[in-house]
Amino acid sequence: MEQKHTWGWPVAIDLFLGGVGGGMTVVAAAADLFFRQSSPFILGCWVAAALIGLACSLLILELGRPLQFYRIFSTQRAILTVGGWMLGALILSDIVYGSFGLPFLPWYSLQAPRTGLAWINLLLGAGVTIYTGVFLGSIKSRPFWNSPALPVLFFISALSTGIAAQSLVVRGWWLFNPQVGEAVGVENLLRTLVSGFLVLEALVLLVYVLMMQSTGSETAARAAATWLRGGNALGFWGGVLGIGIVGPLILYALGQEWMLVLAALGVLSGGLILRFLVVYTDERKMLPGEEQFFAGLPSGDEAFLHAWE
Repeated sequence: MEQKHTWGWPVAIDLFLGGVGGGMTVVAAAADLFFRQSSPFILGCWVAAALIGLACSLLILELGRPLQFYRIFSTQRAILTVGGWMLGALILSDIVYGSFGLPFLPWYSLQAPRTGLAWINLLLGAGVTIYTGVFLGSIKSRPFWNSPALPVLFFISALSTGIAAQSLVVRGWWLFNPQVGEAVGVENLLRTLVSGFLVLEALVLLVYVLMMQSTGSETAARAAATWLRGGNALGFWGGVLGIGIVGPLILYALGQEWMLVLAALGVLSGGLILRFLVVYTDERKMLPGEEQFFAGLPSGDEAFLHAWE
């Protein structure tokens, strides 16, 4: 019988958009706090808030009964509840923090509240990027997800895609504000950072898949094999590693302007493909006691089921 997937494409896109939005927020906060670069990055928080809001909408639709979404915030022990509060707080914080990039607002020049919000965004953004992996990694019946390495992988991928997205925002800001000129130092910094995270992501990704293949769980090993040489191999080798990592690294190294845009788009594409591969690699294993439970259920041909015929 064909396996029914746990979730569909809305969850994959939700995890991707949440990661990109969280990564963009971390980049904006770090640029403001540690590199004194704010104007183009802080405005990217508006984009991040929009992406995270869209991600939440897709997740609500996938979970069903969208008008009862408020229940997400009412179960204190659920991981989804923690994520819901964190995502909502980050959307609000991104909007307020982004307003400090608008010169016509009276609080534009206030440094103390802006710095405080930057620290809040840094923590919330990092939390959201990690949460996207924890959300799947907590599901014990899906061995390929159930690993502490998955949040690490999603965190690194979120930072690389967040930097790529912020680089596109910065380039757009320069395009519509030619009077400020292009900061070559900022562009070189972004290129160096994203290249470093891409190399780290490739290493963590390969270790993750190989670790799953050699694990004691037969289900996880079978799932990992589909990435290396099975039905998901094209998406893994060609999509995530080729389009999303190796290709952008080459383009970043060449350094021409149009190549930098193409490289950023490649990083984002690779991050999206990665989420789809993970979400659809959801082969299930029986938890302790489930086999006995299902064995006790009627198979459909018992006499008592046909007594009234």
